[in-house]
Amino acid sequence: MELDINNISCAVPVSSLAIQLNKNSFGLSPASQQLQCNPTVVQGNSGRHSVELVVTPSMLPTIPANQPANPQVQVAIKNMATGNVFYFAVNFNFEAIFGPDGALDRTAFIDAWKSIDDRKELYGTVSDLPAASTDIDQIQAKFTANNVFFIARRPVPNAEGQEVVYFSMRTVTGMEFLAELTFKQGINACKVCLKTESASYGVLARLALENLLRN
Repeated sequence: MELDINNISCAVPVSSLAIQLNKNSFGLSPASQQLQCNPTVVQGNSGRHSVELVVTPSMLPTIPANQPANPQVQVAIKNMATGNVFYFAVNFNFEAIFGPDGALDRTAFIDAWKSIDDRKELYGTVSDLPAASTDIDQIQAKFTANNVFFIARRPVPNAEGQEVVYFSMRTVTGMEFLAELTFKQGINACKVCLKTESASYGVLARLALENLLRN
């Protein structure tokens, strides 16, 4: 996480900070709660600090049934010299916690897809896509770089110019997601169908795919 630190009115240079994250949908916490600003940030100046985040299962909240996971992470930063605490919230991209072990073979994918109740399917349509995001080969390369793994592709029967592509992904916290993307030749849009047993996180996973398609 990148922090921009602006010292607007504090006469004491900002040199030492402490950071804390509340429980969040990503399981994120700082590798170290102590932040040292070097050089210090004097009044009227600004600085940048990188905060290493790690995934800690105990930081995952309990989400009520039928409630979507919150994409926001609540953060508190304390100036150790003055005791002042600054609170804020930031949105994190869910694809940031897709892990490298999310690939499935076709048989395992089919079995997993069939085992998930159709009522747990999530749908979305992504419109106005850039040209590169309607080229399945380019999408496959982009998705692989973000730990979204290609399973198979096939033409849609009796639908000229339409093709379906399947992908799998797994978060570093162990949640698995299966995706079906439908494209039509000459149309800069994509239909997304996502299945998961981690229902509360389904919307975040679908939005992650949409974000990768748009960018």
